[in-house]
Amino acid sequence: MSDENTKAAGPVGDPPEADRRPRFSDVFGDREAAAYLGAFCLSNAGAMLNRVAVTYLVWERTDSSALAVASFAISFAPYLGLAQVLGAVVDRYAYRNVMVACDILRAALIALLLIPGMPVPAMMAVVFAVAAVQPAYNAARTATLAQILTGDRLSTAIALTFSVAAVAQIVGYLAGGLLSSIDPYTALTVNAVLFAVSAVAVAALVRFRPSANKREERRHVLSETADGLRMLRDSKVLRTVSFGIWGLFALTAVPEGVAVLWAAHLHGDSTTQGLIMAVDAAGAVVATLVFTRFVRPSVRDRLIRPLAFLGPIVLASALLDPPLAGVLVIAVGAGVANMIMAPMNATLAQCIPEGWRGRVVAAVNSGLQLSQGAAIAAVGLVAELGVPVPYVVGVWGLVGFAIHALITRGWPSSEEIAAAKAASAPPQPAAS
Repeated sequence: MSDENTKAAGPVGDPPEADRRPRFSDVFGDREAAAYLGAFCLSNAGAMLNRVAVTYLVWERTDSSALAVASFAISFAPYLGLAQVLGAVVDRYAYRNVMVACDILRAALIALLLIPGMPVPAMMAVVFAVAAVQPAYNAARTATLAQILTGDRLSTAIALTFSVAAVAQIVGYLAGGLLSSIDPYTALTVNAVLFAVSAVAVAALVRFRPSANKREERRHVLSETADGLRMLRDSKVLRTVSFGIWGLFALTAVPEGVAVLWAAHLHGDSTTQGLIMAVDAAGAVVATLVFTRFVRPSVRDRLIRPLAFLGPIVLASALLDPPLAGVLVIAVGAGVANMIMAPMNATLAQCIPEGWRGRVVAAVNSGLQLSQGAAIAAVGLVAELGVPVPYVVGVWGLVGFAIHALITRGWPSSEEIAAAKAASAPPQPAAS
């Protein structure tokens, strides 16, 4: 018997069904997947709006730039260890229920910020609590999507997720800035409503699937966390693909992360900064959708290794110290380089056994956030020491080239990836 992912080829010369170009209707035509994407868009926009609104509110209340920046930066703190533990907790429950619980919890926490006159230390504690929920939500949503869709439909859905996330981020930041300038409490109210609507959508439209982990088989949560880290370390496919994701994000996040410094180098203003950040995001959205829609899965997988060097090459061109037009081309190129992120993440999701996705995905996401933050901080620090931004970015591109050479040198073969996917697939019921 054959399933929808292994249908026979059509006429002579046609690719097999599993290798045809995907259609976005394959995802949007699935009620669960469409609901998932809609809820994720609302939830992600809410997270971005929250960052802007809280930062503005802290600034308005304290007139302290240090506290305002701290209220933004604190959202990355949970990835320093808490996220990995939360991943193990996520695996103990139905992933769909975790998504719902996370959105409801964040809506309730945001509602606390609406209390007039809340002391700033209490506000920061609430902000940290909201941020601490994010890693659990991210792990649960990735695991949920892998339960809803399989095969290349999963890769297509992940590409759409990346695109939706980028659009939601832009909309969330813009809406947050606009609403916060009018009234930050209005922005926070909208934020809480977005989380609540997302929870309702997932609860109503995404099917319940119980956890694969039985209560009687549970161990201490720290032991299960360590198990997830060991799986990530010991699996060549999971380890190498994770390194590829971390290295790529550490490179391509730099133009957006140092946009304010690059704008100052070009004697520009906040408009220049915003333009650099916007074209970076736009390049990522368009390239991801085009790459996913028009390139066959087999070709897409073969292109991952050579395309991994696109980001380093683009950043290295900054050594020419280009004018604004050239900087925008570099920013677009950095965004375009992210188009291989969707197939890499799909490979990752398909090679993690059921019941392990929460802790492994949480570990991968932690590495991603930390590598991205460390790269931006390092480039910014060197620039602060007086080295012109173009030269710092360009040298980082050369370093990135060496990093990706090491990563792709040991890239798993298609046979190794296929074996890892088969090993992680749930057992099929015996034919009657």
